[in-house]
Amino acid sequence: MKAKPTSEQFRLELERMADELRADIENGIYPAGSYLPSEPQLAKRFRLSNKSVRKGMEKLVEDGLIEKIPRVGNRVAAQRPRVRLTLACTYSIERDFSLSRLLDDFHRQHPWVRVEVISYNELSSFYDDGERRQADVFAIDSTQFQELREDGRATMLEPLDGAPEAFPFLNEAFRADGVQYVLPAIFTPIVLCYNRSHFRECRLPEPHGGWTWDDLARNAAVLSSGGNRLGFCFHLLSENRWPLFLLQSGGRFEWEDGRLGELRGTALLEGMRLGKRIIRDRDIFPFYLSENNDEINALFLEGKVSMILTSYMGMNEFRGAGLEYDISPVPNMGEPRTLAMAIGFGVSRDSGHKEAARILAEYFGTERAQTLIRTYTLSVPALQQIGEASNPTSMNVPARYGLYREIVASYRLHSELNVPWRMNRVLAGQLKSYWAGLLDDDELCDKLAEKLSVREPETAKR
Repeated sequence: MKAKPTSEQFRLELERMADELRADIENGIYPAGSYLPSEPQLAKRFRLSNKSVRKGMEKLVEDGLIEKIPRVGNRVAAQRPRVRLTLACTYSIERDFSLSRLLDDFHRQHPWVRVEVISYNELSSFYDDGERRQADVFAIDSTQFQELREDGRATMLEPLDGAPEAFPFLNEAFRADGVQYVLPAIFTPIVLCYNRSHFRECRLPEPHGGWTWDDLARNAAVLSSGGNRLGFCFHLLSENRWPLFLLQSGGRFEWEDGRLGELRGTALLEGMRLGKRIIRDRDIFPFYLSENNDEINALFLEGKVSMILTSYMGMNEFRGAGLEYDISPVPNMGEPRTLAMAIGFGVSRDSGHKEAARILAEYFGTERAQTLIRTYTLSVPALQQIGEASNPTSMNVPARYGLYREIVASYRLHSELNVPWRMNRVLAGQLKSYWAGLLDDDELCDKLAEKLSVREPETAKR
């Protein structure tokens, strides 16, 4: 007796049938207006039951390739004109989305569209004067959109309907003047990631949500006491790491007529002091000049660092490793707060194929695409019901993967600091000097007042 196929084998058999028939249609074997062979004939060809064939036909109907004509059969639909789209994204998008898999799936559903991926370092290359680059769809993170909004450039994108089933704060991150311009697809908080075997070896209890930075300091000193590894490390200059200390302070930059308000005696300055104390304490933070977050992740993978600050997207580097690790909320300085970021997709106002571009941008937020993201990556899907599904078993997933749900109330976006994004590099540069000991508190306050005070943009006054 033939063994009953598993659900995975059944799914693959249906996909094989759909893929072969799709290829036959695209190659003209079954031209538009013609009928596919009868379901019994297809059942014999693919060695499936009539019921299974009917289920497979539903997929081709969803893809717009065939129409079911009651009591007649499955008629090949008129083929749409072929369209080529360009999708602009940063280098990490493949890792964060398993983009190749998603685009393969998108092409199967929409065979009349072909997507070419182009990479960029600066989004401004698509709107600055001079030799402008062109794209139909953009992958944009929440900080890039903040910059577009502040510079009045959000209208380079087409207005879109929001994603009502996504976490509400994600839609807010991609709105300007109440208009949605980007559809959220994934997000992440910054978390503390730690090597469980190191804690067990040193007989230390694992981190928990009540940890303060003093707790981290004590444990980091023990973890690094052997001299062959670092207790705690992160890429200091990452725009998604150092703002954490400012956000945790609960303060924000205040402005009056475009000039920065007094920082002395503020919670913001306390956050800056905390960062300095941690970074300059060699029992906590080592003298290690990292190039980027990827380098810190690589050290963690090698067992050279016991604790790091990372994101769910960054943890995709660990998904195929045998590393024994887990995550915890970042330590706090009073009230639990952490930095959160998101990535979504927007349609270019200048696209010559706006219908197809909109279909592509919307695809990444569909239940189908979100399930693929959840299956093949550690990135957190924007749709709440998908993110709450069971953990995939094919990857090295931390036991506390679902932590992101428990700490939603602690999420803070970069924009809550109330400093224009284009001033971030200036702010980071002055903080770097302060944390290196080249500026004292008073000098830092004076330098920031001098460097950040401008008459524009208007958003700085809000």
